[in-house]
Amino acid sequence: MKTTKWLFIFFVAASVGLVGMFNAPPALAADEITSANWTEMTSFKPELDKLKGLKGKKIKKSNVSEVADWIPPSLKMWIEKYGLVMKLKEYEPIYPSEGYIEATNKYLGQAKLVDIGKDYRKRGIKNYTAGLPFPKPKTGLEIAWNYNYSYNGDDGDTFYTVYWISGATGVEHTEEWRWAFIIRTINRTDLDPKPAIKQFLDKGLQYTSITYALAPYDKKGFGALYSRSINPLDQQGHIYVPAMRRVLRNTFGTRGDTWNSTDLLYEDVRGYMGYPEWMNWKLIGKKTVLMPMHAGVKLGKKNAKKTYELNKKPYWNPKFKYEPRAVYVVEVTPKFPDYPYSKQIMYFDAETFYIPYKEAYDKKGDLWKVVMLGINESPDMDSQPPEYGACVVVDFQAEHATLFNFHSVKANTGLDPKMFTLSNLRKRGR
Repeated sequence: MKTTKWLFIFFVAASVGLVGMFNAPPALAADEITSANWTEMTSFKPELDKLKGLKGKKIKKSNVSEVADWIPPSLKMWIEKYGLVMKLKEYEPIYPSEGYIEATNKYLGQAKLVDIGKDYRKRGIKNYTAGLPFPKPKTGLEIAWNYNYSYNGDDGDTFYTVYWISGATGVEHTEEWRWAFIIRTINRTDLDPKPAIKQFLDKGLQYTSITYALAPYDKKGFGALYSRSINPLDQQGHIYVPAMRRVLRNTFGTRGDTWNSTDLLYEDVRGYMGYPEWMNWKLIGKKTVLMPMHAGVKLGKKNAKKTYELNKKPYWNPKFKYEPRAVYVVEVTPKFPDYPYSKQIMYFDAETFYIPYKEAYDKKGDLWKVVMLGINESPDMDSQPPEYGACVVVDFQAEHATLFNFHSVKANTGLDPKMFTLSNLRKRGR
């Protein structure tokens, strides 16, 4: 009887174990990248033990020496000379969407660099499909390609105000704009069709965009439709000029072109909008730096004064929050002699490969401009990228700045490719 009882218990236990085995989730491969291990598998973590007790602390001229080793030299100068105040917060990790992580795993190891030497018109990567091309990058060039294909969602729609700022007198001029784009017409990870929209793939285009002015009255309706080639060519597109009621064909973002008579070049947008092939990329350091990656920017047309000190000299200082971030520091020099910047120092966030901060130097090697992005948290990291909250471009030599205040930022909205046509550009310009 006892033997029968123990046999019964054994078979019940074995049955439960088998059911549990068949119902259990599949074990992860040792080298599989997930949202939980994204940082460890693709880059490196910040050294948090050296920056404890930061939450709520304010860094200004009187105490900037406390964090001098944790900020770029130009940011220290900005604090000491122009009164920037940094409000510190604790580190928060960031990972990309489920679709982007899935693509990174699926195509891991397939992307390869192509040695193009000084030929900046030749394609510098092959076999790339989607996701992060080079986890654990070893060179500045791999970091540049990670940035080029960093997770920003597949499309986006943004409304914003641009401010022209004099360091002596304040706001000189403002304009309101809308910018809608399909940033991944190919290499898509979140929205169908994946990995490419055929009509753009057939034309060899990896990006398309439409932007137009909403205000003031004399600028309203001015717009542009432009596309970015897979190959490292200048962007081609069209401008609609309301006063002429006609569309002009043009080349956009030619190397070194200024955007809309502001302090930034086309390539300064988001830190760098040029091609990796156009520059030399030298990795000069991996370190922990205070950066505005959960900047706490309040979106909205009426929130500009909550984002910037518009009523206090020098009128361009942002009110961001800063946290310890692991960054790759890369020295960037142009491959062509006619470029305005002799070099740029870019700080790539190691989790997102965004560029929250960069320095640009003139032909004499002197600091010229700084570009800083205030980046907000993602509404939902499993399906949405971090939100760009604000952008500051300061020309320290001219003591002039351009500020961007975002009213709304949307990503992965499923924009209709038919929106990006000449007929729509004309329609919206009228």
